[in-house]
Amino acid sequence: MATTINKRVEKPHPGTRKPPVKPAGKAGEKPGLLFKQEMILLAIIVAITLVAFLPTLRNGFVLWDDPEYTFENPLLKNFSFAKVFSFSTSYMGNYHPLTLLWFHWETLIFPMGNPNISGGFDPFWFHLNNLLLHLLNTVLVFCLVYELLDRKGWKAAAVTALFFGIHPMHVESVTWVSELKDVLYTAFFLGAAWCYVRYVRKKNVKYLLAAFLLFLLSCLAKGQAVTLPLLFVLFDYYLGRRYDKTAWLEKLPFFALSLFFGIIAIQSQDSGSAINRNYDLLSSLFYGCYGLLVYLWKMVLPIHLSGSYPYPVDPLKPLPGYFYLLPLILAPFVFVIFKTLKYSKDYLFGALFFVFSISVTLRFIPLGDSIVAERYTYIPYIGLFFIFGRLYARYSGMTRWNRIAPAGLVLVTLLLFLSTWQRTQVWKDSYSFWGNVAEHYPDYWRSYACMGREYNKAGDTAKALENFNKACERDKWVPPDPFMHRGVMYVNKLHDYDRAIADFKKIISFPNKKDPTQLEARQNLGLAYNKKGDFQNAIQVLDEAIAIDPSQPVSYFQKGVALTGENKLREAEEAYTQAVSLSPGYADGYFSRGVLYTDYMQLYDKGIADFRKVLELEPQNQDANFNIAICYLKKKMTKEAIESFTREINKSPDNGVLYNFRSLAYEQEDDYVRAYNDLVKAKQMGVNISGQRLNEARTKAKIPN
Repeated sequence: MATTINKRVEKPHPGTRKPPVKPAGKAGEKPGLLFKQEMILLAIIVAITLVAFLPTLRNGFVLWDDPEYTFENPLLKNFSFAKVFSFSTSYMGNYHPLTLLWFHWETLIFPMGNPNISGGFDPFWFHLNNLLLHLLNTVLVFCLVYELLDRKGWKAAAVTALFFGIHPMHVESVTWVSELKDVLYTAFFLGAAWCYVRYVRKKNVKYLLAAFLLFLLSCLAKGQAVTLPLLFVLFDYYLGRRYDKTAWLEKLPFFALSLFFGIIAIQSQDSGSAINRNYDLLSSLFYGCYGLLVYLWKMVLPIHLSGSYPYPVDPLKPLPGYFYLLPLILAPFVFVIFKTLKYSKDYLFGALFFVFSISVTLRFIPLGDSIVAERYTYIPYIGLFFIFGRLYARYSGMTRWNRIAPAGLVLVTLLLFLSTWQRTQVWKDSYSFWGNVAEHYPDYWRSYACMGREYNKAGDTAKALENFNKACERDKWVPPDPFMHRGVMYVNKLHDYDRAIADFKKIISFPNKKDPTQLEARQNLGLAYNKKGDFQNAIQVLDEAIAIDPSQPVSYFQKGVALTGENKLREAEEAYTQAVSLSPGYADGYFSRGVLYTDYMQLYDKGIADFRKVLELEPQNQDANFNIAICYLKKKMTKEAIESFTREINKSPDNGVLYNFRSLAYEQEDDYVRAYNDLVKAKQMGVNISGQRLNEARTKAKIPN
């Protein structure tokens, strides 16, 4: 008889058909490090990052917001805490009062440099500040990931922090002085994130309160911080926390703050005309997909980097066909990420971290004329680096890969290090930076406009004009900026008023009537008309400027010049008076009104009062002293006139004009010998003195030929 063996068939346990989701911190690596080991590891990461960014300390300011944020920043010259933190105050299209306050502190703490260069602001200290904040952020990335992994996944934390520290896409955030706001808001952002993870683990409310305070500071430094509450939800998912009532209620203040600062950010961008209204909603959706793909590509292969990335197509034309395929290209990435869920939460977490934190910078709301910006990846790439860190931790713990994985890490680190070292030197100055942009985008207006401004500042008018012409003529979509700078150069340096008028009229023809250049163009057009002597047109266009913004003293000042040219003296006086009443420190307004009083209206006492006001504001203003002396001369106050001219001659002994006018004062005193001697000196110094006048003075002085 056959013997049968009874086999017990066990039913599979529910859920064992698919491997369970692995808890955080178990990825083929040993548990956490000792404190000393942590410090050594962090020191190595910080040292590598520091060396990679060392060239940035030799860089200067770049003509791309740097002057406006530092030595040309009016909010720093007369800093007002109340004004800077007022919700109605935006600067450069942003509400970031903490960043402006930090810049103010930098100007107070850092030693000044050459007063003739960048207003005495030394770029070294600003670069050093950004670099130190970046090193701090690198440490905070390690701490955040390490805490998220319950202080067990040190390899993943180290790789994430290392890649964050030395990735060349982060050079813009660190090396660009103006991006203090990026490294500053990130420090508070990461600190808040660490506190929240700590709160979830420890259930100590002090960490939640600290997270809220740090989140507030982060929002005050840069509006991009508003994505943090979304990451809190993501942290809950990764840590296996239930989404119960408590979990949502504790986040309500964070979401409320996020909404509040998000609205302020949009209003600030709109007030600064940063929102690009040339794109429709459908186009913006595809531009957002385009940007997302570019960011993913540049993370893996950071080549052909540029300080600016213009939109790839003309905004006034239909989208090319390949744009409609972009969502299909993204679809496989989404599919693969969700398929990995059966193995680990890591990859979905890292991908969503990236998407959530970069979402507000994707061009679903088009801003400016750049479709992507390297600085926007500063925090979002942490999610992608986290994926690489977890992969490295997993494979470096396997026998088959335990040599290949470290070798690969060393190779990638070396490539990123060298790329970052080279990239920091592109930011050396405006010429190298914008020259690099022009290499990548030879038809992009901004690179030529900025190089034109640099050449103009350096006194190379020919090079400046060449670059302004390229900016205005080569690009299919040119904003007002290069026309404005070329027009101003035509007025101030080339004295070609007709071409200047054409440039300013071109700006006025632009469709965005909310753009601040609409006002500035009219003010400059009024100036050009005044220089040309076309006072009627000047008055007309300056009235338009006053209608746009009646609080601008420059508009009234230029109108005063035009009314004086039209011999409408009382109206000119009213215009100058309005200018100085709007701006009591407006020295040019007082000076021009003083000239009006003395040269046109013979109101010498009023003229003297205005010139003395100029001297209160500008004690070294020689023109004001000279005009006071002229007033004394015209009032027959000869003694005072001679004393005033003599004081000015002592200051400027080679100024022949002063000798010429003092000779007139001596003639009033019947001191013909001194009058003749002054005329001779004036003629020797190049003043055009007629032979007849010189002979008459010699005769009165009774000096033989």
